[in-house]
Amino acid sequence: MIYPINVYAPNLRQRSDRRASIYEQFSGKDEFDFHLVEAIEQKNAPWGLWQTFYRIVELERGKGSPYFIFCEDDHVFTKAYSREFLLERIAEADRLEADLLSGGMSVIKFPVQVSPCLFWVGGFNGMQFMVIFNRLYGKILSSKSDEGYVTDIHLSYIAKTKLVMYPYISVQKEFGYSDTTYLNNESGRVTRFFENTQVLLEKLEKCRRFYGSLPEDVFSSVICADVENCFIPTYVINLKDREDRLASVMRQFRDRLEFDIHVFEACSHPCGAVGLWQSICSIVRQAMDAGEDYVLICEDDHVFTDSYEKEKFMKQILLAGTMGAQLLAGGVGGFGNLVPLRMGLYWCDWFWCTQFIVVYRSAFTPILSAEFSVRDVADGKLSELLTNKMVIAPFISEQTDFGYSDITDANNDSSLILRHFDDSRHCLENYEFVDKRLMHGDKTFKLETSVDSYILRDGSHSLHLGCGQNLIEGWLNTDLKPVYGATFLDVTQNFPIPDRSLDNIFMEHLLELFPAQKVLHVLMECRRALKSGGILRITMFSQERLACHFLSVVPDKDWDVYCSWNLAHYSAYVSPELAMGNRNLCNSIVLSNFSHKMSEGFFYDFESMRYLLEFAGFVNVVRQDIGESPHPELCGLERFVPYMPKETYKFETLTIEAEVK
Repeated sequence: MIYPINVYAPNLRQRSDRRASIYEQFSGKDEFDFHLVEAIEQKNAPWGLWQTFYRIVELERGKGSPYFIFCEDDHVFTKAYSREFLLERIAEADRLEADLLSGGMSVIKFPVQVSPCLFWVGGFNGMQFMVIFNRLYGKILSSKSDEGYVTDIHLSYIAKTKLVMYPYISVQKEFGYSDTTYLNNESGRVTRFFENTQVLLEKLEKCRRFYGSLPEDVFSSVICADVENCFIPTYVINLKDREDRLASVMRQFRDRLEFDIHVFEACSHPCGAVGLWQSICSIVRQAMDAGEDYVLICEDDHVFTDSYEKEKFMKQILLAGTMGAQLLAGGVGGFGNLVPLRMGLYWCDWFWCTQFIVVYRSAFTPILSAEFSVRDVADGKLSELLTNKMVIAPFISEQTDFGYSDITDANNDSSLILRHFDDSRHCLENYEFVDKRLMHGDKTFKLETSVDSYILRDGSHSLHLGCGQNLIEGWLNTDLKPVYGATFLDVTQNFPIPDRSLDNIFMEHLLELFPAQKVLHVLMECRRALKSGGILRITMFSQERLACHFLSVVPDKDWDVYCSWNLAHYSAYVSPELAMGNRNLCNSIVLSNFSHKMSEGFFYDFESMRYLLEFAGFVNVVRQDIGESPHPELCGLERFVPYMPKETYKFETLTIEAEVK
């Protein structure tokens, strides 16, 4: 361990009050080698902070240091600070191969307690006291320095193992103004953030201690239990006229004898959410009268995932009940915070979606006693009422899309439910990483591929730019805000990829985010990185096909189908019946809806893109269909198709392939 620890605190020359404050914080603490650094001043204040931070990292990498502390001039130590506590946490974080370790964060996402005094976080705000380990130096310095990023947000994306000390040893002092965001000029705002975050960590720590206090023999007895002949009373909620839904859900339970199926005719109510709640209450009342210990309530849009296993599920029901669960969800479309427990069970603070929930006897009375109004929804009410809520992960249940919802108008967007579950599964990857890599020390569990290691592999090399959550197997998936499994790459910089080293490049819904000059930069970098004969495939939103139909007077059945979809999913203020009554009105609204969707983007058509591609040096620029290509390795790459019908999606998109000579 290095001692004393290098500490760098940027300070603007005119901020003498902050300068005096930060000197006072480090006075008399010989465990630190304190350096006040003149901050780089920019009109865009976050860029100035990033450039200052970048230069400090350059300096420390040049020294070959294992870590240093970056400290803003509004940092103050809390009463929890001690030299011993700090040094122990740094050593512990280093053993966990941390990228960074914070003394306190104002905002956190997906916190998971990995030891009594450390939480892992998926995202954060707050840079006022941060240990930066040399594992992160290279990623930081591969980011651009001429402009910049919001430092804490950028580090949230490029760092994988992000830890914060518990209890906090550092918070921010309020000076009545902020150099980074005007929002923090509000008196007490920053203090509230730190207070609320510490309350959350305390809550999660208590939850972990509560469930961790159960005797080990409780778990072993459940694991060894014979569940071969067990079954669970199961009530499937279905409106009488929803025959398609009933047929679908009954197929899910075919040959699964562990479920004692009862089809429950849903309570009808003008407000679908009230009808669902009344149905849940009726089922709970029946279960209570029958003396059941638990009951499975299933909506008719439930589908099992590939993760469902009878024996494991039955043991999860028993274990959750033994641990005091009031509710166990088979899968959720959204959640707040989770606490990992045992055998794929997680405690959660709130959740969305009730398509597959086990309700335990301890929850019967609270549910039946609750008041429910037309402004409530079932998942929100259950989250509010019940304390011991658990969810199974990976999910064993999700919702299928029937194109309409009886509960909330928002879910009539045929893509929304699918997106909810996609996002939830992505969020669960954070917990999977923590569980396998940090909690169980699985060093083989690595979800990121570096650019260098990928390029050195044998075989073909394909680059995916702006991948989002669409990780293509065998490709180098990159993004400005990479999820687990993806690598950081900012397309506005020069790509960190050798000349003529790639066989294919693919990007979907990326270029329309940029004006033409930046588009040209991206295309020229792609041209440089592709081998001779390499293919660039671009899928982007485009107004081209919409504009053609807008001007056309020739009837088009496909256009009418698209208009109906567009009006139903984008236009909240115009009834489809009114809009479809007049072709000119319909076309105007449809094009306006698409323009609003693209309010932060730029429009390009095939001819404008062909010009830019040929200017960048590409040849053989041709249109392609969604998901189709004469090159097998480029087929089926688009991700957005599942969220809307393919033929509908075509009206909004343009797909182009171009070749390098």
